[in-house]
Amino acid sequence: MFSCNTKVWNMNGNTENLVFGDLECEEAIMQDKERFGRVRTSLMKQLRTKYGEDVADRALSRINKRVSKGSLRIQDHLQIQNLESN
Repeated sequence: MFSCNTKVWNMNGNTENLVFGDLECEEAIMQDKERFGRVRTSLMKQLRTKYGEDVADRALSRINKRVSKGSLRIQDHLQIQNLESN
């Protein structure tokens, strides 16, 4: 897949909206982190196959950056998860 601006051209010549793929990737990554405490390799393989390496890797790095900077949404999810496990 080749990306340019907000569109992705896949090998079939079809275009897909990157924003939708980005949001789906981020949501899947967040759910995986909440459920397992990390992002599984199998999930990333699925996301890279479905959306392309660039989209999946950028989504993962955005999530990791939010975690390192202390995003309020991430902190809320982690606190709720910790309270449920205690």
